[in-house]
Amino acid sequence: MQHSQRQLCNYCQQAIPSLPYKLCHYNLLWLPAVSKNINQPLFQQLLAVSYYQQPFQHWIQQWKFFANHAAGELLQQQFITLLTRYAAQTESLPQAILYVPMHPSRQRKRGFNQAEVLAKAVAKQLQLPLLKVLQRQHKNPAQVGLNKKQRQHNLKNAFNLKPNATLPTRIALIDDVITTGATANELCRLLKRNGVSHISLWTLAVTILD
Repeated sequence: MQHSQRQLCNYCQQAIPSLPYKLCHYNLLWLPAVSKNINQPLFQQLLAVSYYQQPFQHWIQQWKFFANHAAGELLQQQFITLLTRYAAQTESLPQAILYVPMHPSRQRKRGFNQAEVLAKAVAKQLQLPLLKVLQRQHKNPAQVGLNKKQRQHNLKNAFNLKPNATLPTRIALIDDVITTGATANELCRLLKRNGVSHISLWTLAVTILD
C-alpha cells in the first residue's frame, strides 16, 4: 500500500486530537489516565496515535468492520507519522517488529489482519525486520464487551510461537487498540518466556475507561 499522498491537509491534521508526548517522554504508561486501566503491564513502553475517541474511533471501525481501505490508509499514515517522530528522538529502537495475530479463520473472514498491515508499514518505514512468528491457536470469542477478568480468561493459552522461532531481546509489538492490556500481557508472557526482555507496545488508540 502506498503512503505518498497525504489524506489530511495541514489544517485538518492540526485539528485532530493528539497525545502529550512531551509530557510523558514517549511512554503513555506514565499518564495516570492510561495506566489506571492497564492491569500490571508486562510491556515497558506504550505508544499510540490517540485515545480511542472520534475521529479515530470512526476510522478504526470503518477499516476493521467495513473494509474501508481509505480509512485504513489514513490510519497507517497517522501511525507512521507518530513512529517516525519517535524514531528521530530515540537511540534505542527495537530490534524487530511483531504483531498481534488473528486466528486464521477470522482473518479469512475479514480479509486482512489490521495489526499485520500496520506492522508491515512501520517495519518498512523504520527499516526494521518484521517477524511473523506469533500464532493464535484458539478461536476465542471477541474481546469487545468483556471486562478485565473475562478478557484475561478468554486469552489464556491463546497464543504460541511458530516452531524454531528466534527472537531478539528488544521488540515492538503492534496492535490496533489497547483497552485493558489483556491481549498484550498474554503475548508478553509468551515472549518473555522465550528470551525477550524489553517490549514496546505500539497501537493506533488507547481506550480510556470510566
